[in-house]
Amino acid sequence: METQDAAARKRDRSPRMFLRVRSWIRYGLSLRVKLVVLVLVIALLVVGALYGFAFVSLKTSIASIYEQRARSVAAVISKSIQEKDYILYYSEELDADIGRLLDRYETVVGITVIGESARGFLAVASTDPTIVGILATEEEQERFETLNSIEVSRIQLGGTAHLRAYHPIYAGSDLLGVVLVDMSLAEQAWFIARLSWQFGLASVIGFLVLGGLLYLVLRALVTKPVGQLADAIGSVAARRYDVEVPVAFRRIPGTPSRDEVGQLIDGFNLMTKVIHSHEQELMKLVVLDELTGAYTLDHLEAELDRELNKTRRYGHATSLLLIEIAGVEARTAEERDELLVRTASFLVGNLRNVDVLFRVGDLRFAALLPETPPGGAGVAAERLRTLVPDVTAQFGFPFGVTIAHLGWGEDGAPAIAEVIEQIVGPLDEDPRG
Repeated sequence: METQDAAARKRDRSPRMFLRVRSWIRYGLSLRVKLVVLVLVIALLVVGALYGFAFVSLKTSIASIYEQRARSVAAVISKSIQEKDYILYYSEELDADIGRLLDRYETVVGITVIGESARGFLAVASTDPTIVGILATEEEQERFETLNSIEVSRIQLGGTAHLRAYHPIYAGSDLLGVVLVDMSLAEQAWFIARLSWQFGLASVIGFLVLGGLLYLVLRALVTKPVGQLADAIGSVAARRYDVEVPVAFRRIPGTPSRDEVGQLIDGFNLMTKVIHSHEQELMKLVVLDELTGAYTLDHLEAELDRELNKTRRYGHATSLLLIEIAGVEARTAEERDELLVRTASFLVGNLRNVDVLFRVGDLRFAALLPETPPGGAGVAAERLRTLVPDVTAQFGFPFGVTIAHLGWGEDGAPAIAEVIEQIVGPLDEDPRG
């Protein structure tokens, strides 16, 4: 049983770990870091594809060049042997000829002359004296008999790759023999190794240059204006409206604006001015708290009285959330003000559109939840409690956030004065908080 429970816990941890990693990548990394990674991946794929295509093409071309060289050398050597007066059989003159040809071509490591005899094809002279006089294998015999032109293939000699060229020697239409020329591929391997280093260095430089250019372009077009927008939105959330996101350069009048980032900046700047203007008008009516932008206690009393009347008359449910910040008595006034502003923004961002936020005390807020039964208010309070770390993580000092809820439904509602007394009085600790 314990083993099954441990396995179940392990299975549960895997999705949670994945969710944590996904959340960290999505929210824990800045847009700049994400774009840098994306740009580097794109640059790596592009440069890697070009490197692979170019390297394979050059490697194929080099191999083709060396195969052609093997054909040419085999043709020259065969012609040199064929022009002699001797017939293809062993002689010291033939050995001397092979030695001179071997000295002439540095890449040639072996020459073998195969002659046709009554017994079949056998080696009559070779740079490897151990095979002289030995008959070719049946497979080789068949290949020699069907040989009509120069053929080149790769072979392994002593564990090293070589090229072997087969060149037939004819007297008229009669096949007299075959010259085998073995060429070393060490020079080819050296060229390919050098090219790989050169291409690798060029690819790294290309990767850095391409990645840098892409990053500069994306930074100018995306990350810089989006970063400025994010900073400006943070200022507006803190109710500082003297911000305006600058544009890279002025738009000539009459030029249509199709750039989405530019449209976003223009819309934000206009929205900020409109919000500031409307807030100024609301403040004149004394319904908004000057620091947090939440509605005042007096405005809550008017709104709540209207909702409670609906509850008494029609049985419509009405609920309240009470949120209080504690443990900041030793903080400075600036720190408390910033905490209040950010808490208000947090609450507005996580309440429903129909819910209304009020500041009802020095460190207390109330949220009016129309058409919400007490049970629904409890669910909303619990959801806010799980999100409180989004606020506490923004500050370098500890503090507490208490969330309680009140609600009334079909059983009716108390008088407004009694409810206001509960709102501004001591806040009972919610047993589920």
